[in-house]
Amino acid sequence: MKKAAIGLLLFLAFSARAVSQECTSKLQGFVNKTGYKFKVAKPCQVWVATDALTIPQGEGVTGVLLIGQAGDVVVIGTVVQPKAKLELSADVLLKLMQLNNELEFVKVGIDNDGDLFLRAELRAGSMTAEDFSASVKKVVEASTQVYATLKK
Repeated sequence: MKKAAIGLLLFLAFSARAVSQECTSKLQGFVNKTGYKFKVAKPCQVWVATDALTIPQGEGVTGVLLIGQAGDVVVIGTVVQPKAKLELSADVLLKLMQLNNELEFVKVGIDNDGDLFLRAELRAGSMTAEDFSASVKKVVEASTQVYATLKK
């Protein structure tokens, strides 16, 4: 289900046309209070920020912060490195696995397309503004750590 959530998030973000329809969901309110400029990719479901991360933007969604909701699952994530530029050695994989252990409530992984991603997952029904804000902050900070690990 978790793989499906990130896949759904990416699919919705880039298959939907941006619409200026107003959304009054609880998540929309949380998104509005992040301090980042989000574009609505799909009203009440997918938001995209291009100014949130310090890692470079590149092919596809690299360096872009994505927030999406499908049912009761909210995913906050980013692609740190696309498959085409991902050079994995045993040493890098070990460091990424150690980061996966060290980072709190943020997952480091490689999706089915081979892209290196970060994501936090929350339950919409029990999510508070503080939970959401903390998760956005953790993904943003973790993206810098993971990117630095790749560049060493």
